Amino acid sequence: MKESILFDEFWSHPNKLLENHIKNMISAGDEELDKQVKLYHDIAKLKNNFQIYIRDTSNDKLDKNHSLLSAYFFILNSKFDEIPTLFGFLAIVSHHGDAVNLMTLAREANKFFKNSKELEYWEEVANAAKNTQVYSGLSIKKDEFLYRAERLRQYLILLQYRYKFTYSDFINFKSLYSNLVYSDKFEAIFSMPKQETKNIPIDALEGNIKTLPPNKKRDEFRNFVLNNFDEDYKLFTLTAPTGYGKTLTALNFALKFNKSRIIYALPFTSIIDQTYDIIAKIYKNSDISVSKAHHKTTIDEENLTDEDRYSKIKFLMESFSGEINVTTLYQLIFALFGNKNKDNVKFNQLKNSVVIIDEAQAIPYNFRKDFILLCEIISQRLGTIFIFMSATMPVIKSENFKEISNLEYFSKQDRYVIKWLDISGEEDLLEKICETASDKNTLVVVNTIKKAQELFVKLREKFNCFCLNGYMYDDHKHATIEAVKRAINTNKDDPLTSKILLISTQSIEAGVDLDFDVGFREVSPISSVIQTAGRVNRHFGEIRGELYVFPEISKFTNLIYGDLQKVSKAILEIFKQREVRESEILEISNLYFQKISDQLENLYIQSEIKKLEFENINQKIEEIMDDNCKQTLMIEAKENFIKNFEAKILEIKNSQNDEFTIRDLLKNHIRKLSKFSINVTLKDKEKLLPNLRQIRGLKDMFYLPFGSSYFYSTDYGLKKDMNLDITDEVFD
Repeated sequence: MKESILFDEFWSHPNKLLENHIKNMISAGDEELDKQVKLYHDIAKLKNNFQIYIRDTSNDKLDKNHSLLSAYFFILNSKFDEIPTLFGFLAIVSHHGDAVNLMTLAREANKFFKNSKELEYWEEVANAAKNTQVYSGLSIKKDEFLYRAERLRQYLILLQYRYKFTYSDFINFKSLYSNLVYSDKFEAIFSMPKQETKNIPIDALEGNIKTLPPNKKRDEFRNFVLNNFDEDYKLFTLTAPTGYGKTLTALNFALKFNKSRIIYALPFTSIIDQTYDIIAKIYKNSDISVSKAHHKTTIDEENLTDEDRYSKIKFLMESFSGEINVTTLYQLIFALFGNKNKDNVKFNQLKNSVVIIDEAQAIPYNFRKDFILLCEIISQRLGTIFIFMSATMPVIKSENFKEISNLEYFSKQDRYVIKWLDISGEEDLLEKICETASDKNTLVVVNTIKKAQELFVKLREKFNCFCLNGYMYDDHKHATIEAVKRAINTNKDDPLTSKILLISTQSIEAGVDLDFDVGFREVSPISSVIQTAGRVNRHFGEIRGELYVFPEISKFTNLIYGDLQKVSKAILEIFKQREVRESEILEISNLYFQKISDQLENLYIQSEIKKLEFENINQKIEEIMDDNCKQTLMIEAKENFIKNFEAKILEIKNSQNDEFTIRDLLKNHIRKLSKFSINVTLKDKEKLLPNLRQIRGLKDMFYLPFGSSYFYSTDYGLKKDMNLDITDEVFD
């Protein structure tokens, strides 16, 4: 047996007492299981190797692992039934990693239940615990642990044959695991108990609304929604036509619940930035924290003063810890379904919050039923309010949801009419576009980037023409949207100025506040057609707008939209037979989503839930959400940008900061590239390889050098080869 090294005090982190760390983590609102998991999660840090390491973190060759042995002491001292004990064990084992499939614990018994390497430190930790007040009364009998562990393992093996886990069990584990992970990280960074959030003043928002130009329809809509406030419900739908100001109305409604925080989720980063700017401006003169959390968000290091201020801001931003958090639907989905540590930090913050899901139709139909079921359970388990919001609301078969808008608004709308454009090919389409764009602000939406670029090149000499697609990086997308908005406003004030023509992919469909006289939309799912129609006469002009739906010209429409296009075919026949007024849109939308619900929607992860296969659930959701057919490519925005970027990487790596700070600073610095990045097909990247350069210090990160105007145009992005086959097509 190793000779024990005696310490006067035991640390959990550099210069931090383990006892203080534990006490600060436990909150008054914690259930008993949460408290016990927090109490034991770091007990194995009492071992000598860890205490030596934590006093000199450069000595990283020591065995400083502690999660598994800590979980052993939890099992021995657990007063809970088997399933809560298993959940507590897995939570502690995973608190520095990701949650594994539950049955992995039984299948790899020597790794998880009787790890001989971890057990070598048993007496060392047990003896040290005697001198630690927080562990007074601790049971330390190793033989008793081995007996309990074996019984628990056998119970788990039998469990898979006699018990099917439920979605509620899934949420119960995530609640426990995320509470531990969040509390551990928060205390480690801030060295204090988690503070209660501030009340978000509703008067700041309502004061801002009063300064907006009068708008009878929006004001009437807002008053109707607010008068529908009902504390007896936790789940709401807000279904209203485009252009009604749903963003501020939903926020106003959410604040009436007086919850700890608001989490506002949107499907696209472009409209996230737009929404964040609106909300941040409202609260700029208050101490309310408005955070923006998505994969392109960076922290301005220049304005940081305290040595640890970076880690504090980073944690608060990435964990939904602000009073108001604007984020992506992607981040929310993985907070709900994910098994990863970084996602479950966010899950904890759903508790006692209001979650607004804008453009709810963007929740993939594959797991929409699972998503809604989890929201129902979370609302009851964690006191969370959910508000689903859209002009094209999916079918939600649950009596727990309350609609808070007046659906009669739809029947009173007459801003546009949808017509079928019966053409024989692209030349007919071009003729019709030219005829229209000569005296009307015109929008054309096609299904692929390649086709959008082709049409733009053909029409740019004839009109004040713009292009918007996924092969343009963010700054150029934003610049295009702003230029189009200015041009439309100018020619509405002065009818003699030239009209504009925008050729776009589906990038335009949701949340982009542009107002065209006429639109053209290539055949696509009904929800996409309706979203495009929402850009036509958006601001209630006196002349009714027109949206022409035309046959496929991009090819591969069925491949792009898959089952959604098949569901849409029968409804598209209505457009072919007659004109459809905006007043009929709710009926058309409901018919479409009812067909999706009946034909396509099922509980996608039900079989994995029954076994609590956390890794497999995460993988299945990733398969739907992540596009593995594309790779990221950087476009150098200005001369020497990458050279300076590489120099900064070297500076960070050679700094005197600890390894964790260096890692965080590098991640933040690398994120600064994302605003200049596009996702390209593998073939497009391969064709460009002779012209690409690799960023030094970053593996597999390539960029197109500044000045490569032959390959990248600020007007329409990375140029597509006009003779590509389907394996090289891109759709966004």
